[in-house]
Amino acid sequence: MALLGRKSDEEKEAKAARKAQDRAEAEERKRLKAIERARADFFASPAGKARMAFAAAERVFQYAHDVTSHKAIIVAMVGSGTAKQTSDPSEILNSVCHESWELVNGSFVFVQEGSQSRDKFMSSGQNLAVKGTTVGYYLFRRCEDNRREVGDPWETKLALDAEVEEMAAEEAADAQAPQAPV
Repeated sequence: MALLGRKSDEEKEAKAARKAQDRAEAEERKRLKAIERARADFFASPAGKARMAFAAAERVFQYAHDVTSHKAIIVAMVGSGTAKQTSDPSEILNSVCHESWELVNGSFVFVQEGSQSRDKFMSSGQNLAVKGTTVGYYLFRRCEDNRREVGDPWETKLALDAEVEEMAAEEAADAQAPQAPV
């Protein structure tokens, strides 16, 4: 029996075991939450949507991607211009093809979102700058020959995350180990 509020060795061991169990349960909940988040992220991606469309026996799949974004710039007394930002959809298109789809067609459309104009300085006319996006529309058809067994990306991501954590733990342990004099 404990005297004056001191705990016995058995009580200390039981408390430590409960803490270890709680930590293990928290880690498992964290791991399961990470799996579900990675799974949801995949199925929200173009490759995930392509996988769902293939599973639903769809014959075609369409994907739209903002290829170039144009931002209107007007500088008083100087002129106008457009800032352009581009992105390459090749990786996305390949990931869709790996889900048993074949690219049939791609087309591009400029979607104007607005424009800015200002009278030219000390001359007639106006400076005009257009704001908008170039959108690529890609059409795919079913093609089982393109199927690649890529597995479930959320499992691959978690395996990589576990390796990174293990390497970090090893580095921390090495840093805490006493260094031998040289």
